[in-house]
Amino acid sequence: MHKSAGNMIEFNEGADKIGADVMRWMYARQNPAENMLFGYRIADEVRRQFHLKLWNIYNFFVTYAVLDGWVPGSHTKPGKLTNILDKWITVRINQTVDLVTGFLEKYDAVGATGEIEKFVDDLSAWYIRRSRDRVGPAASSEKDRNDFYLTTHYTLTTLCKILAPFTPFLAEMIFTNLTKEKSVHLADWPEFKQASRLSQPDAKLLEEMIKIREFVEKIHAKRKESGIPVRQPLAKAKVYGANIKISKEIVDLACAELNVKSIQFLGGSDKIELDTVITPELAEEAEVRELVRSIQEDRKKLGLNLGQKVDVTIPKIPVRKELVDWMTKKAQIASLEKGKYRVVQSS
Repeated sequence: MHKSAGNMIEFNEGADKIGADVMRWMYARQNPAENMLFGYRIADEVRRQFHLKLWNIYNFFVTYAVLDGWVPGSHTKPGKLTNILDKWITVRINQTVDLVTGFLEKYDAVGATGEIEKFVDDLSAWYIRRSRDRVGPAASSEKDRNDFYLTTHYTLTTLCKILAPFTPFLAEMIFTNLTKEKSVHLADWPEFKQASRLSQPDAKLLEEMIKIREFVEKIHAKRKESGIPVRQPLAKAKVYGANIKISKEIVDLACAELNVKSIQFLGGSDKIELDTVITPELAEEAEVRELVRSIQEDRKKLGLNLGQKVDVTIPKIPVRKELVDWMTKKAQIASLEKGKYRVVQSS
């Protein structure tokens, strides 16, 4: 940037428009051996890809915790967990603290911020995404719901501690609101277990989750190539060339993400095969999913909060009771009748 060339951004103006934390993050994640791309458009991308992603995770947690009346108790670290997602994210945050600490001890801000960005992506795109039905009106287990809140609270507060040197204002806001403590900058650096000291089950869990997400990405790509939207359930997906044994709990996560009933891992050359036969049962399930999507859109138009119920009229009531029950719970339906499509707030 050169003042004479007219492409200089004056600092105070830049800080006001970009935001101090976004600007700090842009500098921290920049390799000092290379020219830095700097400007308002780049800043908007950084804000969207990292800061807003983290804020949306925090917002989701707070919104549903308030709705469910959950408050943190005296135990700030999860105890014995049963949900595989909770087990995984606690191992991942430990791994991230270990890696970030190592990079910072070598004064490597680029490596540290890179690991934090990877973790926030995992937290958003996998943990929170796959945990949405565990909270709010759709929750089926009080214990599982509380485990989610405790795990997420611990994860976010730990993340804020390692974020504090980079984004002091965002970390401070999230941390103090979640803990009611004086400041994240007065908190101790989080304790962690070095990767070389991870238990065999924890190391295996990390490896299996990496592999299953690779398979999920490939099967999503195959769905797109075949022109079959995710809302259409499929009976089966076959993954050839998979030489790793993955636990049923983790495979079940992938099935839910991909909307397939089962995944088979087979030998042979690498390829993906989908069972594209749409049975009447699978077609009905797709119709119900589309109905729920429409009802949720109408709920937004009516300005309803997550706890308010609606009365719904639809042209065709699903044949299977489990689909009716799922739709009723998912869309917070008080009454369901047959007739011309209509969604109104329940009295």
